[in-house]
Amino acid sequence: MSGNNLFPSIERITALCYIRQSFTRNADDMNSPDRQRANIQAYCDRHGWIPEWYQDTEGHKSGRYVNNRPGFLALEERLQDTDVVALVANDLSRIHRKTWRVGKLVETLDEYGVRLVLAAPGREIDTSTQVGRMMITVLALQDEAYATDISQRVKDSIEYRKSQGKSVGMPPFGTIRDDDGYLQPASTGAWLLGDGRHVSGEDSEQAPEDTALWRGYYACAQRILELYAENKMGIERIAYQITSEGWAFRDRRNQPRLVNRDDIRRVVSSWREYAGLNADGRGKDKNASMIDNPLEVLHDTGRSVFPFELIQAVASVQKMRSVTQRPFGSVKAAHPYPLTRLLFCAHCEDKAEEQKNPSFRSRLSGVDQYGKLRYRHAEGVKCGCKTRSVAKDTVESEFRLLLELLSIKNEALPLLLELDVQSKEGWAASSDAKAEEKQKQQAIARLHRQLEAARTVFLDGDMPRDEYLKRKEKLEREIAHWQARTSETEKAALELRMCMQAVNQMVKIWDSGNDEDRQEMARMVFEYIVYDLDLQRIVDFRLKPWADHFLVLRAELHEKEDNDNGDDSGADDAEIKNRSSLKQMSDLCPIGDSNPCFSLERATS
Repeated sequence: MSGNNLFPSIERITALCYIRQSFTRNADDMNSPDRQRANIQAYCDRHGWIPEWYQDTEGHKSGRYVNNRPGFLALEERLQDTDVVALVANDLSRIHRKTWRVGKLVETLDEYGVRLVLAAPGREIDTSTQVGRMMITVLALQDEAYATDISQRVKDSIEYRKSQGKSVGMPPFGTIRDDDGYLQPASTGAWLLGDGRHVSGEDSEQAPEDTALWRGYYACAQRILELYAENKMGIERIAYQITSEGWAFRDRRNQPRLVNRDDIRRVVSSWREYAGLNADGRGKDKNASMIDNPLEVLHDTGRSVFPFELIQAVASVQKMRSVTQRPFGSVKAAHPYPLTRLLFCAHCEDKAEEQKNPSFRSRLSGVDQYGKLRYRHAEGVKCGCKTRSVAKDTVESEFRLLLELLSIKNEALPLLLELDVQSKEGWAASSDAKAEEKQKQQAIARLHRQLEAARTVFLDGDMPRDEYLKRKEKLEREIAHWQARTSETEKAALELRMCMQAVNQMVKIWDSGNDEDRQEMARMVFEYIVYDLDLQRIVDFRLKPWADHFLVLRAELHEKEDNDNGDDSGADDAEIKNRSSLKQMSDLCPIGDSNPCFSLERATS
């Protein structure tokens, strides 16, 4: 049997399939991605390729840039792998709208031996041919020219609309645009149900239940402006007041959510648009104190969507409250908080899960309150928790207990590996791994014998030097290939050992590192942490994908040890719920294979 049959190379059958949509407004606006996927799938099926999907279809994903396209960046990292046969897209404009980027991509694909294929009917071009490469260059020039022309047209349209007194972008809260492009009161809003939930709708619709109260977005915006014009409360207290009265804000998909501090700022800063004036920039940048006299800028355009006297009062209050510099002594030293952007409020999580709306989630951020470092709930959001902030040390000491629960002794690695093999392939995997290792050793021994035989023939003068060197290089390359080859069991053992070491090192880093090191470590390992401010306890968390499987195996290992020791897992629910210590609850927190999220709170229910 020839060497080529003994040591086959990896077959190139994986196609990296890319989908992009320039701008996605809502979940219904997915016709283009679905069409792209269908064309690409059909092309892969005809050629027997296995599609591997990457897509950028959330929000604004321009083809002129790549930094805002994580899907394409992840695809580029896979191009050099030896199993990749082609990069497939529906058309060239989905990949890039810059000629030089297309040229660079084609050169990179040539270097890796990967084809660039377009799957749209009538545009099926393959860069493995010279004609295809020429067509790619022509199409790239056309796509870039089209993008540049569209950009110029949009900018010209924006300037023209502004000259007519028409606002640009998303209409301010509580308003919509009429057919002429001017703002008018919105008819949309939310029904407040008896259980406290909000359901989106319109005022002309029938109430979903008899006790439902109508809370229109236009009326909500007017109520915010009225409270602000009274100049009796700050914007955070206004947010609490609006929430207690049952009003709701709307997200970009026009779905109701809780009102927060920033929502009040957005409404108040939009008094120019409400009056029919145009103002450039974001609402957070519109500082009234930088205008000599807002009342001179403000004038009755005849297009005000709220009473003009109300808008005047809001402008005057904002002018009085706004400052261009911080008051003396208000600047505080910045301090890193290790768990920022990871901590979420447990009460808000319950609301988000109950209403199936992720926008109800709210983070806990770090704050310096008169020299005391604390984690505080998002300002202006009223979710039912009585405690609004907790000392930094209290939260982080609870997090350290969680790290201790995740750690595991090195002696448990063999049992952990056995559980991994059983969960993936069953008991037969162990014998398969042994057979694979035996085949590896036999192949390496055979190659060494062939190398020694070739050397003997060369020394006897029966083989030219060039042929000997060529055969020697080939055999040594195959030996290196087999030596580097590892079984699935060995790979799993290596991955588990690395994961175990990383998890076990977390406690040491937490104890010895500074807050910057702790923050980096926490964000590397955890996706999120749910914290109950009232109970001052971690109730839920999720690890990064690379550590999910380790956590499942760690829970299975703990359950197996409990069963071997004869522990009774049927403890009374009431007794379990009375345990407030994370350390005490750790022995009663099993986890299923299908749920890598290790929930301490939900495990007791």
